Amino acid sequence: MTRRTLIYSALGLLAVMTLFPLLYMVTNSFMGGAEYYRYYGNLPQGLSGRNPMHLIPEWITLDGYWEILFSRPQYLVKFWSSLFLSGTILAGQMVVAVLGGYAFARFRFPGRNAIFFLIILLMMMPLQVTLVPNYIVLEQLGLVGGYAAVILPGVFSAFGVFLMRQVMLTLPPEMFEAARLDGAGSWRALWRICLPNCKSGLAALAILSFADSWNMVEQPVVFLKDANMYPMSVFLTQVNAMRPEAGFACGLLSVAPALLLFLRFKDEMVMGIEYSAVK
Repeated sequence: MTRRTLIYSALGLLAVMTLFPLLYMVTNSFMGGAEYYRYYGNLPQGLSGRNPMHLIPEWITLDGYWEILFSRPQYLVKFWSSLFLSGTILAGQMVVAVLGGYAFARFRFPGRNAIFFLIILLMMMPLQVTLVPNYIVLEQLGLVGGYAAVILPGVFSAFGVFLMRQVMLTLPPEMFEAARLDGAGSWRALWRICLPNCKSGLAALAILSFADSWNMVEQPVVFLKDANMYPMSVFLTQVNAMRPEAGFACGLLSVAPALLLFLRFKDEMVMGIEYSAVK
């Protein structure tokens, strides 16, 4: 009993530490401009005794939300730009990952293992390593400066192919053999057998892909030449310089889509990651 209590206490403490930044952002998003400058006005000079940890607002106001939702349209413009980029990358990556993972899991062709090893190697490389080669290729294609330069590298992500391949390997070969005997071809087996049994893997890929593209910073900064095209993830770094009192509300707005997606598919995500580790 004591051991279980210690484990639950440690897990509870970790949960509080993990959720505290989100709770801090939510409560401070209802803080007014005057109160913000009184507690956080000298943040550029660092925290001091005049800047205590301020969790509960003295006066609750919706000024921050009014500003980002109605008063200044650039906040919502950046939000919808991020949603467009993330949604497009997610849709394209799902197609590429499903087809690539299906090919590596169910077909034998020359160089299959070597190509998959290169995919794993590419997946393990830091983003900064592939940023310059991607820029050179996109510049030769004349795509630098447009949203396509940000979307295409995200669509052809190596992680999605790896994850779906691992998930599809967990499916019993007998299922595909029975489908083949019934006259089902490769495409029909993919749509009628493979995808319905890989919903957890698809959910995991959707959450991880969306969160990764939603939070990207380096790619828009490098590939987009017009600052007005920057998504919310880049714009957040400029909020404190423009309207710091709206920073908490703007940050909460940027967190909401990925958080809602995770809460909706969290169980499927856990199952998909577990299945991907079987083989």
